[in-house]
Amino acid sequence: MEKSPLKPLISFNQRYEECYGTYCKLTNNVVVLEEWIKSYFHEKIIKEIKLEDEKELEVLGIGSGPGKDEINVLKQLLKRWPRVKDTVVEPHLSHINRYKDLAAKEAKSLDGVSFEWRQQTVQQFIRDTKDQPLKKYHFIMLFHVMYFIEDLEDVLKNLKGILDDGGVILGMLECDNSCMAMTIRKFPQLKNSVQAASTKEIEKALKSNQLNYVKHRIHINLDATGCLDGESKEGELLIELLTQTAYLKKNVSKSLYSKIIEYLKSIILPNNSEDGKTLLRGDCDAIIITK
Repeated sequence: MEKSPLKPLISFNQRYEECYGTYCKLTNNVVVLEEWIKSYFHEKIIKEIKLEDEKELEVLGIGSGPGKDEINVLKQLLKRWPRVKDTVVEPHLSHINRYKDLAAKEAKSLDGVSFEWRQQTVQQFIRDTKDQPLKKYHFIMLFHVMYFIEDLEDVLKNLKGILDDGGVILGMLECDNSCMAMTIRKFPQLKNSVQAASTKEIEKALKSNQLNYVKHRIHINLDATGCLDGESKEGELLIELLTQTAYLKKNVSKSLYSKIIEYLKSIILPNNSEDGKTLLRGDCDAIIITK
């Protein structure tokens, strides 16, 4: 039995930062996504945006986080459009401040980009702009935020309404066979604390809104070597990230915590190399929506 009600990790900003920082240290996603943005995004997605090169590109970033991936995207967009306006919608002030700091450091390579900063959720953004003159966006980014949005169908309906004809929405999310998604499905005890929709649920919402989309799988590995002994601080933070549950070890029985660790061990990827690393699947899907 659980010791106390489980709480979603997303509700604890500082703890989420710790867990996500640990995850970033252990995964190759930063390098993989950077290369993906330089290659697939640059070659395949940018050409889908139907806007003349001399016009100003209107970009909307939802849940931008500290901005690392978004800035890499902006650099690619600048190769086609010399003027880009990025409206950043992010509820956490700490993330906005880190994004601003990074943008300042990258100012030379972001010449031509102007920012509008909005500290709010996507629902608040939709509500606050509803009675204003309709502004259309040519490109909308939702990186690892779609599965945390309440009433996703309604949000997608509104985003479809503000996406310009010929525009593109790019969503990035954990795929259903990632270690995170599989673990959350495996343990129904986590379901009440986890605010995370599955890829299938998101695809259902996309189809309900008659949105045209394609998926592109991005292969990412997570090095959990030494993190599945049930003792290390790094492992504790990683498991909280993978279960999307804050302070999991303190709030579940030893038996359940051990079962979660044993399950993660059972889905370790086959490793034929000599380094003996414990690798978990962290694949994500890029969902490309066109209008």
